[in-house]
Amino acid sequence: MTPHDHSGDCGLYGLKLMVGGLAVAFVLTGCGAARTRGATTTGLSGVEVFGGKTGAGDTTPLFAGKDNQVCNCWTTSDNGGAWTTSVSYAGRPGIGSSGVSVTGGKWFWHQANDVIHVGKVTGGQVRWPASADADPFGCGKGVASVTLSLTGVSEEGTFKGCLDDTHLDPRAEPFVFPPKLWGTLTLQRD
Repeated sequence: MTPHDHSGDCGLYGLKLMVGGLAVAFVLTGCGAARTRGATTTGLSGVEVFGGKTGAGDTTPLFAGKDNQVCNCWTTSDNGGAWTTSVSYAGRPGIGSSGVSVTGGKWFWHQANDVIHVGKVTGGQVRWPASADADPFGCGKGVASVTLSLTGVSEEGTFKGCLDDTHLDPRAEPFVFPPKLWGTLTLQRD
């Protein structure tokens, strides 16, 4: 067997493996166990694993992470579940901008008890503070606020949280790389 050289696309190769693994898990679990009516709320913490296309009018970054207790914080503690989301947006991101409009996307959450949720991001917005020293959203200085509307197979919901993608300069304190996303996911089953 010949070894594969992935030196030029190492990050993309790893991403393909992760997405492929999640797809296999989705198929093998048969879309998850039976779910009941009512609301489900959890915390989510993760990182940006693909930044999307640069210079494009509409980009699609990919985020992935673990579920956790609701804490309004980024944490490595988890409940045993995993999630991914991709979002398309229009506008100019970053501190001092007017923010971006989320125009679509997809989301996936596999709970530790093998319940699987999957659906579309139908809209939302990401807003950054006017300066790196401002904290108008309660997310931290220079950290953006994220609000997403979601639909699923038989549920709808929201994600409300924070995106710290503004401290990418290793000379600045604190240095944040990769960008971190955290918040609260609330789903209402029909």
